[in-house]
Amino acid sequence: MGSVIKNSSTNYANSVALTGKCRVNDTLRFIGKRWMMAILYEISLGNNQFSSLKKSLDSISDHILGSRVSDLFREGLIAREEIESKGPAQIKYSVTKKGAELLYLMERLHQWGANEL
Repeated sequence: MGSVIKNSSTNYANSVALTGKCRVNDTLRFIGKRWMMAILYEISLGNNQFSSLKKSLDSISDHILGSRVSDLFREGLIAREEIESKGPAQIKYSVTKKGAELLYLMERLHQWGANEL
């Protein structure tokens, strides 16, 4: 979950200290990356190829979309399936059990926020 923070900064020192105390901070930093949850949600709705994700999230750059999809895959939140075709290889994404659990938790947080804030 690499974000770029200067080693000499207070944010870096705080991040190191908090990681040792509570792993929730790492999780929040990961899911709090711009576009991360929107991409996972769109894949759960069936927008399961790069091109359909790009259409549904039209203001995201290709670079960020690719990076976030890679992050989701690396963390085991989505799976990749290569679809055989005569043309270029097509990749189809799906939400894993772990990803579905995260989406459930995010929905609960959404409900909590709507009722409490």
